[in-house]
Amino acid sequence: MTAKIKNKPTGRVTTLSGLAKHLGLSPTTVSFVLNGQAEARKIAPETIKRILAAAEEVDYVPNALARGLRQKRTHAIGVVFPHLKGDWAHRITQGIAEGLGDSKTVPLIVCHYGSGELERELLRSLVERRVDGIICNPLADGFNRYLQVRDRGVPLVFLGDAPKGLDAISYAAWDPAAVGVAVRHLIELGHRRIAYLGVRDSRTISAARRRVYRDTLEEAGLACSRRDIVLNEPGADFEAPVRQLLAGPDRPTAFFALYDDIAISVLGILRAQGLRCPEDVSVATIGDSPLVSAPGHQITTVSCPVEEEGKACAACLEQIIQNPKRDPIHRLVPGGGLVVGRTTGPCPS
Repeated sequence: MTAKIKNKPTGRVTTLSGLAKHLGLSPTTVSFVLNGQAEARKIAPETIKRILAAAEEVDYVPNALARGLRQKRTHAIGVVFPHLKGDWAHRITQGIAEGLGDSKTVPLIVCHYGSGELERELLRSLVERRVDGIICNPLADGFNRYLQVRDRGVPLVFLGDAPKGLDAISYAAWDPAAVGVAVRHLIELGHRRIAYLGVRDSRTISAARRRVYRDTLEEAGLACSRRDIVLNEPGADFEAPVRQLLAGPDRPTAFFALYDDIAISVLGILRAQGLRCPEDVSVATIGDSPLVSAPGHQITTVSCPVEEEGKACAACLEQIIQNPKRDPIHRLVPGGGLVVGRTTGPCPS
């Protein structure tokens, strides 16, 4: 049962000094108790009980800004997503929360929706709010924006990828080896011409995924033709290049799609061409989002350790906050088991 304090104030106690004045104690003593330092400061148990009871009685809420100035930490971080569609951002946030542990750090989530100008404003706003650090899923053209954040002394960790030339900034990303899992599956089914459908992207992990595709084909003794690598602008339609690939006499018998929305688009193009999947053409992707497993799709994919990716980002950021002068952390999160759906089968004779 909570003890009632004597002479409960008629007005609202909103500051630590006001609570201390009401109790007839020094603000320092009250601060030590409310910040969990009472035992270390050898404050009397009765005084501790009295302060905690008073704080509960008046529903005292500490001033986070004032505490941040004292501690030189706001216990808030920025998390910059491209969007909140599907469950990707939700699962990343779960991982970040797990990585933050009991630090009481609050993630401030914002979205740039693919706009570099909006991202610039959001990054500036987070810096102005003196967040302890920022986790950002970066745009390919954000080089200068990210340098500005770093040069202002704000710890920054890239999520999922990193712009080319910014190796001095830390990142945590899903291991590109997942592409090899999907491509090897198609090779094992007998496919010898496998087209790659992706986006024009020079970022570190995106480029590494293309290398894994090429290396996996070459390791199997298969030729990697430039004509089989289709890179569109983000959001561009794949109908024309896919139709062109299918029009030739030696057409691909399988497609590897870098993203689930590309894979779903390919399924529609194949059906419009009167081709069956997987009897005529196989399709595989990576990521294992709810979209690819939905009825009517059930696309063969590779599961992504999304929560672990978020957790790794939070851990990297905390290490940089604790030691700003440390070397950048470049972490690849392993994982990704093959999830065989209805879109891959033996190569047609």
